Amino acid sequence: MKNSLMGNMLYVDLTAGTAESRPTPVEWVEKYGGQKGLGTRILMEDFDPKTEAYAPENKVILTTSIMAGTPVSCSAKLAMTTKSPLTGGITDGSVGGHIGAELKYAGYDAVVITGKAKELSYLYIDPDKAEIRPLTEMKGAGSFKTEDHLKEILEDDRVKIMAIGPAGENLVKYSCVSSERYRQLGRGGIAAVMGSKNLKAVAIRGWLDVHVPDVEACMKVAREAHINDAVIAEENDIYQYGTPVLVDMSQESGLLPTRNFQEGTFEDFKNIDGESLKAVRKNKKACFSCGIACGNYLVDGETRVEGPEYETIALGGSSIGNGDRRKLLEFNARCDDLGLDTISAGGTIAYMMEATEKGLHDFGIRFGETDKALEMLEKIARREGVGDEAAEGSKRLAEKYGGIEFAIQVKGQELPGYDPRGSWAMGIAYVTAPRGGCHMTAYPIALEAWGELDPFTFEGKAKLVADMQNAQFSKFSLGVCDFWPVSSETLGRLFSVTYGGDWPAEKIDTMGERIFNLQALFNVINGRTRKDDVLPKRFHDEILKVGPPAGKPMTKEMFDQAMDEYYEYRDWDKEGRPTIEKLKALGIEEKFIQAYSKAL
Repeated sequence: MKNSLMGNMLYVDLTAGTAESRPTPVEWVEKYGGQKGLGTRILMEDFDPKTEAYAPENKVILTTSIMAGTPVSCSAKLAMTTKSPLTGGITDGSVGGHIGAELKYAGYDAVVITGKAKELSYLYIDPDKAEIRPLTEMKGAGSFKTEDHLKEILEDDRVKIMAIGPAGENLVKYSCVSSERYRQLGRGGIAAVMGSKNLKAVAIRGWLDVHVPDVEACMKVAREAHINDAVIAEENDIYQYGTPVLVDMSQESGLLPTRNFQEGTFEDFKNIDGESLKAVRKNKKACFSCGIACGNYLVDGETRVEGPEYETIALGGSSIGNGDRRKLLEFNARCDDLGLDTISAGGTIAYMMEATEKGLHDFGIRFGETDKALEMLEKIARREGVGDEAAEGSKRLAEKYGGIEFAIQVKGQELPGYDPRGSWAMGIAYVTAPRGGCHMTAYPIALEAWGELDPFTFEGKAKLVADMQNAQFSKFSLGVCDFWPVSSETLGRLFSVTYGGDWPAEKIDTMGERIFNLQALFNVINGRTRKDDVLPKRFHDEILKVGPPAGKPMTKEMFDQAMDEYYEYRDWDKEGRPTIEKLKALGIEEKFIQAYSKAL
């Protein structure tokens, strides 16, 4: 029976200059799905998690979703997975647009890249060939110029391209990958791993068909799911504004990061909120087969950008004291072209601003000096002057110059745009996210600050976060966009009509829990324990003074008790490590459990 699995994975050895197709192991798909889960499983195969991030043996893995290229909307994302140079643990990211479906059309469920090319190169993939080709002429070029150049030499505007900028080439630890010009992924420095391999870009062109077991049944279930879960909703705020709608919501909730999370409200928020950005919007954009169309194409003066997303607004706007819309868009555009994660770039610069103002070290930049911030992005990407140290991230800067209490990061990765003092469960989500400070593993703020739950208590929050994480990991492993509020039951039905088999909600949830625990296993082998599951001291020692969080301390003692409850609910030990019994119960492979057991 034909299904949506293409049945092939491409293995590329840049050192040897080879590319070969191997069968996709069905048992991996049925345990871990696609995208995030399949990428995690591939990374673990014949790989020591202690391998250095920049070692040729480290893998860069591209995985598409089971449902990409089928009638199921909002499900064509592409994931990239590797070991992070920023955190030392596993990291993965996903990107929308059309490239996820294009990889399927090229005939592959995954691409596994190892080794190091002898010169700057790109990987070209289509159904007939996979080749490693030189690209030395693009050394130091931005991702925009690189994509334009590749389309020109390939003479094909339909080719889908992922490229790194100078930040990735220069091994900036939070460099990211640009896909189809305006889409980015790569928290944790995925682009730096590509740079360490002399891999400037991946170009994909496909034309094969994607099959489902029963087209009529698939169309019926997909249609019902889209209607029931409101995938197409032109009246909703996400369609109207995209994620910038969250600026006003965060301001009202008192958790909008301002001047490096010293405050939770920003006096100039109206200059950079959804309405302000909508005023310069020229068009809406949607990913492949998507009815939400959350993307905004903006033009303000000479600056053109798709975005900015809320996280960029928070970290490149209010957190560095920037209330200038045009400069915010320029911040976004420069990061995209240089290949910098806007969250970590903004977070690192905010730390530098506060360290300068507190007299710890003069980095030559203060809050509100946005022109200097834009210049700093260039210095970071090219590791020039002070940018060389800033390229290492806020944690390493603070370890050298002091102020670790206001280096706003977890496990070395800068936090996104939600102050956990205004949504306490977000604090648990931040410290337990396998890839470091992250809002994509769980999003309890929607139920706390913006919902019916009390944001200022930890009661019941450990279970809430763990359940959300399991659900998110299964959702992202089946490739569904975060903006589709789809249930595990619906996911199971969609998986059944695209892949085949019986997938009740419990089986889907267990898949997510299995993947989450496998990523935790990877990190524990690298030495992570409870001592790493901590928030910056600022969030415990400093109480916000404005908005709903005002006067409500989130003490370290309260947080530690919530963490005890989290570990217990997950069946982990008190050091925050999965138990052997739990891993076995989830069906994680014995060879991984044995390697894990030796590391304990």
